[in-house]
Amino acid sequence: MTKILIADDHQLFNDGMKMMLSVEDTLEVVGQVFSGKDVLHAVHTLQPDLLLLDINMPQLNGLEVAEKLRDHHPTLRIIMLTMYSDRKFVEDCSRLGVPGYILKNSGVDEVLNAIETVLAGKKYYDPKLTKSTAPNQHADDSFQRQFQLTKREIEIIGLIGQSFTNEEIADRLFLSVATVKTHRNNINLKLGIKQPADLVRFAIEHGLA
Repeated sequence: MTKILIADDHQLFNDGMKMMLSVEDTLEVVGQVFSGKDVLHAVHTLQPDLLLLDINMPQLNGLEVAEKLRDHHPTLRIIMLTMYSDRKFVEDCSRLGVPGYILKNSGVDEVLNAIETVLAGKKYYDPKLTKSTAPNQHADDSFQRQFQLTKREIEIIGLIGQSFTNEEIADRLFLSVATVKTHRNNINLKLGIKQPADLVRFAIEHGLA
C-alpha cells in the first residue's frame, strides 16, 4: 500500500483528489494539508511515500517546500500537481530533483500513470508541457525573456510600483480582484519576491513605475 499526502490549498480540489485516489486498492491517502508550512509537519508525522504538491500555496510555496524536503526527506517522492505550465517552474522543479510534474487539467489515467512511474523511480513530466513551455510568444523584448513575464504581468508590476491597490488595478484593467491577486502570486513566484515592498522596488529599479 502506497501512502499519499495531498497538499493543495483549494479544499474542493484537495477533496476531489482524495476521492479519486481512495478507490485505488494500492493507494492510501494518509493526509490532506492546505498550506505549505503544514506540509513539512505532515511529512514528518505521517511518513508518506508520495506527496502530491501544488506550487501556489500559502506561507511556503511548493518550490520552497520541495527544496526543504529534498534536504530533510530525500527518499520522499514528489509530484507537482499544478495549473502552472511556465517553463521557469518546470526548470526549477527539475533542478530541485522533483521527479513528477503534471497539470491539473490531466485525466485520472494520466495522474495514476504519473504516480506509478514516479514510484518506480522514474521521472514523469506531463507531455502537454512540450508545447506550453515553449518560449513566450509575446516575449518581444529582452525584459520579458529574462524574467519570463507576460505583458499583463509587467503592466501590473508597473501599477503596483505606482502604489495602486489590487482594487484600483482591477478597475483600471477591467479585471476581477481575484484575477489581480492571481497575477501577483505568479509574479512573486517568478521573481522570487516575498514582500510587497520588494515588488515596488523591483518596479522602480527596472523603470516600470
